Amino acid sequence: MNNHDRPDYWNEGVFRRNRLPPRAYFLPVHHKLLSGRWNFHYASSPLEVEPSSDNADAWSKIDVPGHWQLQGYGHPHYTNFNYPFPTDPPFVPSENPTGLYETDFTVPSEWVIDGGFTYRLRFDGVDSAFHVWVDGHEVGYSQGSRNTAEFDISEHVGPGRGRTLKLRVKVYQWSDGSYIEDQDMWWLSGIFRDVFLLAFPQKGHIEDFFVVPDLDCHYQDARLDISLKMQLAAPASLEIRLFDANSQQPVVFESCTCNRQTTEHKVSLEVSNPSKWTAEHPNLYQLHITLFVLGDKLQTIIQPVGFRKIELKSGNLKINGRTILFKGVNHHEHHPQFGRAVPVEFLRKDLLTMKRHNINAIRCSHYPQDHRLLTFANELGLYVLDEADLECHGMGASSRNLSDEPAWEAAYLDRMQQLVHRDKNEPCVFMWSLGNESFYGKNHVAMYEWAKAYDKTRLVHYEGDHLARVSDVYSFMYLTISDLTSRATAEGNKYKKPLWLQEYGHSMGTGPGGLKEYQETFYKYERLQGGFIWEWANMGLLKKIGDKSGASFYAYGGDFGDEPNDGNFVVDGLCDSEHRPGPGLVELKHVFQPLVVTMKEPRTIEIKNLHDFTSDEHQLVNSGINLLPDAGPDSVVSMHLPLDSPQSDLLSNAETWLHLSFRHRSQLFWADPDHEVAWAQFPLGRHKSPSLPRLGRLQDPTVQQEGNLWHVTGPTFSFSFDRIHARIHEWRYKGQNLIASKGGPQLTFWRAPTDNDKGHISGTWKGYGLHRMTHEVRSVKHQINDSGALEIRVESWVAPPILSWGFQTSTIYTLHSDGKLVIHIHAAPRGRAPNFLPRVGLEMMLPQDLKFARWFGLGPGPSYRDMKEAGKIGLWKRGVDEMMVICDMPQENGNRTHTRWVKVINDEGIGLKAQLHRDEPEQTKTGFDFAISKYTAADLDQAQHPHELVGTDSTVFRIDEDHYGLGTGSCGPGPWESHKLTKREFNFSVSLEGTGI
Repeated sequence: MNNHDRPDYWNEGVFRRNRLPPRAYFLPVHHKLLSGRWNFHYASSPLEVEPSSDNADAWSKIDVPGHWQLQGYGHPHYTNFNYPFPTDPPFVPSENPTGLYETDFTVPSEWVIDGGFTYRLRFDGVDSAFHVWVDGHEVGYSQGSRNTAEFDISEHVGPGRGRTLKLRVKVYQWSDGSYIEDQDMWWLSGIFRDVFLLAFPQKGHIEDFFVVPDLDCHYQDARLDISLKMQLAAPASLEIRLFDANSQQPVVFESCTCNRQTTEHKVSLEVSNPSKWTAEHPNLYQLHITLFVLGDKLQTIIQPVGFRKIELKSGNLKINGRTILFKGVNHHEHHPQFGRAVPVEFLRKDLLTMKRHNINAIRCSHYPQDHRLLTFANELGLYVLDEADLECHGMGASSRNLSDEPAWEAAYLDRMQQLVHRDKNEPCVFMWSLGNESFYGKNHVAMYEWAKAYDKTRLVHYEGDHLARVSDVYSFMYLTISDLTSRATAEGNKYKKPLWLQEYGHSMGTGPGGLKEYQETFYKYERLQGGFIWEWANMGLLKKIGDKSGASFYAYGGDFGDEPNDGNFVVDGLCDSEHRPGPGLVELKHVFQPLVVTMKEPRTIEIKNLHDFTSDEHQLVNSGINLLPDAGPDSVVSMHLPLDSPQSDLLSNAETWLHLSFRHRSQLFWADPDHEVAWAQFPLGRHKSPSLPRLGRLQDPTVQQEGNLWHVTGPTFSFSFDRIHARIHEWRYKGQNLIASKGGPQLTFWRAPTDNDKGHISGTWKGYGLHRMTHEVRSVKHQINDSGALEIRVESWVAPPILSWGFQTSTIYTLHSDGKLVIHIHAAPRGRAPNFLPRVGLEMMLPQDLKFARWFGLGPGPSYRDMKEAGKIGLWKRGVDEMMVICDMPQENGNRTHTRWVKVINDEGIGLKAQLHRDEPEQTKTGFDFAISKYTAADLDQAQHPHELVGTDSTVFRIDEDHYGLGTGSCGPGPWESHKLTKREFNFSVSLEGTGI
């Protein structure tokens, strides 16, 4: 079959028919939104006979914008990079689901102008390709799902006002364009962005415009170059006004005339020392361009302008002369109910949340997003890396490289031109990206050369060009710290291009860990300019459970019967699927905070300002200091703190901490006054680890035996120990049962694998049987020791079935006179044991009514050894539901670290208090880890979704000596070496006691 015989959706050489050239984004005064409830017919193939418009039985209703898979037709399908169809470009399956859309529209009768209008249809996003008809006349064809398509329909409208016209759109789920739209997201189809009717005066209109701000070499005065493309039927005049944010009068005014033959016109405006645009200070001007023809005002375009200069200078990417450290995130369009048809307020909330968490940059991964994202970024202050709608990652399964095939060059180039033309006037866009994970080839060179020729004011990026031939930055993904450091220092100070990470910190499941070390490395080497966390939010889609409850869950790959799929790899964000901040985003806010505070003397702190442009504008609350010393970007200031008490009075057996909170003083566009932007904590004096409780003699130290049980009672407690299973059988304090039946403390090493564990090490752990360790009791003895306390000594072999390695374990239970219990653990590895362990500690089951945790340590949210920067030392209380963070794929969660003590209590405050003490010499770790949950590790490991969790009738309580770090091994490096839990001999003690009234 030659190219001419193929349908358009099978032809890589046909990606548009009668589609108008791309232009800058603006809507004319006369525009009408056509989105709403349309008629819809679903077919399994484009070749099926199309129903007539009057065949009511063939049509149903559908929402535009929207995806048909989310409205009852077909099903969503998730793959990371594999194509869900045979790889043979440009061909796609003959069973190609097709949506036929119809709606009626009229030209508003109030649209009246001398000379009349030309009319257009505008589609802001249709996945993946479509043909258009008006009143039965074919108008055109377009592909490029996330790009705009406009068609001139003037000849089909005619005089038109008030007359009803029928619009029909035939949308194909698959097209040859699908091969270069293989982004890591749901495959979803349909008209998912708005549709407009546009009208332009026939006497004349501005077709396109390009606004280019530039600063002089001192980054002070500016020039604004404006290039206009026009269609005129008569002589015209232009008035150009530039307004600042506070003025009713233009700061610059220019007028000029154009004759009828004029199609292009250029104007330059000189602007004296304008306020500059940066992410920290998003100062915007409003440019008004007004066109008059024969004295009639025909058109006014209003465009925000930000004065900034983007350069590659001295080997770094600079904005307004300063090297920028990008603290960015990758952002997909996503809504849990509507997919990529994202409501505008939901989108705006995303960007507000970013600003409030110290994020300064967005990568539009991996396509041009709703234009309103750029509008919000302009206003709020976020740098945008704008990316072409291009990815062919799945071609890795083939020997072909579409990026190097001449037949595909025009399609590649079209996607770059669509991107640049639409967004060229947006101040927030500092760099164009040639797409994502499309290997490298001549077609990228063509895209780069066109972009650099057309727009000389911005830089160009492409990670797939590892040698930076057509990329103005060296861009990498998921490097280790050592690799990042090696690349940063490879050329010393003679480098010509900077380096960043377009993706890092993969935020899948519980995590990410190790962000602090990345940020410290970015700060350390001037060549490094930060990067973009993967990714902003989980992309789960709401799906009914299917039972009588009517409840829903967040579905991922495979939950819709979509095969093949990549499972829960689509839920890997800092926010959950509702875009609510998760623990990873809270961690990131602190890692990204723009101030570094250090304690130099007991009452003196140093503050380093890490802003790129902002002098320190924050107040230090709860300190009597409302205004900090002026600290310009990159500068350090010292200040004396007015502590009320001398340090000697602050020190005691208790810990004393100084907490500093830095907050905005004034109202911001994105935050209220008193918004916390940074904080720091410092201990006043040295913290000493708590010592073991002194063990008093038991009164009448009589041990009664009843069958397998040993019983001991005291004034406020009763205690029973199972000598066969070597576990506490029952323990009551003031009538409250402290231990659930058969739930006494046991040494355990397992945790439910996190997504990062699964991508890195959990397979090894399971190979060693760590998920099914058994306790083989070798001996159980009891005695009254020299201190008069009851001592139960258990010797056991803790090991997995089948294998011949394990821990030779000695456990000593020592019961205090008032019911305090100390459990000492000595565990020595023997045999061919794994090098690293998930965790080590005591695990027990508590009665269900012990459902609150009160603790002193890091809180209030979860923390792990490599994800604890957001934790604040304090006294915290949370219920068991608040302690858990159940991911869309259940896994290990809810740990708290650096804990000094913890109480698990009931509604009346009665329960169990625990502390951990290390007996190992030269132990430097402060505190211990703990978690309470409704679910065991086995529960979490076996469930695929939260609603599948059954749980227990008890509260699971863990007291851990240590944990393996989280890392980002789901797609990237595992934990850094310093955050791994290495196999070793363990020596620690846990003290338990009843607490409460």
